[in-house]
Amino acid sequence: MVHLALGNMEGTMAMKACPAVSLRRARGTNGEHREGSRSERGQSVLLFAILMPIMSLFLLGILDHMVTNARVMETVAAADLASHAGAQEITVLPDGTITATTAGNHIAATYFNAQHLGHAQLLSISCGRHQGRPACFVTAQVQSAGYLLPSRWVTVRAIGYLAHGVTRGDQ
Repeated sequence: MVHLALGNMEGTMAMKACPAVSLRRARGTNGEHREGSRSERGQSVLLFAILMPIMSLFLLGILDHMVTNARVMETVAAADLASHAGAQEITVLPDGTITATTAGNHIAATYFNAQHLGHAQLLSISCGRHQGRPACFVTAQVQSAGYLLPSRWVTVRAIGYLAHGVTRGDQ
């Protein structure tokens, strides 16, 4: 029966298993002592030097996407608010029918511009009837962040309808 001391087994067995390897590392393959031998000290510096630019580009890409996404969401909210405000500009005739007025275009533009979006541009507003209901179409553009990728324009379209049940004829 062989008794093994488990407390220091790994370190002791590793040194006994192949003593020539450690001698070759210190002296070289032909037995002479190497003073300027290559060591593992520079590997972590090299790894850091390679990974740092890659990680920086990755983080810039994430930042570019996040800022662009936030700008697009702000523009969508402003265009949606403007389209619903423009769709509310109606005239109810004595027989209960609803007609859209031309004032909806001005109201929608006022609502969009009130949001003070410096990175967004209002392209077009068209208020009138759509599918038999008063509606307002708003088209805007928003500029991407441009931190990593070149800055580009993203088009946002919103449509707002007048809510059902506003008058007795719609119920």
